[in-house]
Amino acid sequence: MKSILVLIIIFLILGNQLAGQSLKEKITGYVNEFHLSSEIKVFMIAMIPIFELRGAIPIGITVYELPVWKVFPLAIAGNMVPIAFILLFFDVVTRFCFRIPLLQRILQAIFRRTRSKSRLIEKYEEVGLMLFVAIPLPITGAWTGSLAAYLLGLSFWKSLFFIFLGVIIAGIVVTFLTSLRWLGALIAGAALLGVIIRGIMDRQRGRA
Repeated sequence: MKSILVLIIIFLILGNQLAGQSLKEKITGYVNEFHLSSEIKVFMIAMIPIFELRGAIPIGITVYELPVWKVFPLAIAGNMVPIAFILLFFDVVTRFCFRIPLLQRILQAIFRRTRSKSRLIEKYEEVGLMLFVAIPLPITGAWTGSLAAYLLGLSFWKSLFFIFLGVIIAGIVVTFLTSLRWLGALIAGAALLGVIIRGIMDRQRGRA
């Protein structure tokens, strides 16, 4: 159900002409409450989990009407800022949170989900991490990739470097799809639908 919800979110964000008050407009509406420049808003959206640059780039180009040469580096930078902190301080935060039973249960659930989605990283390590982040799908991205890198014990600098490469590739893909307008939305929607169907089939095989 969560995957279907994210599919709808990404599909709507990539569309350029949406009827009524779209999700894209709601997101930007919240951000617009802060009286900041469009450039800073793009940077802020890219920092948000789930949205990351896959939300920031389409919004920056289609809503704020900023040129690609501005949106692209801002989205990359915004996406990478929290990743450095996760890789540096997550161990300290985790040890603190594990002292509180409720936070411990929440973190353990996040860890289980992250481990279940990080087979590519486990198999190919740093290169797998780059590919995992580079695919702009709901179960992937820099946030999940950084958690997986931490859980698998990959080194800080290698993780940061390969996540950065993955973010750049993801930015190129999202920018290209955004430039295609509705065609890009259809391609993204078809890819996400394929991921959902595959996930359902994998679960059914597991139960068999």
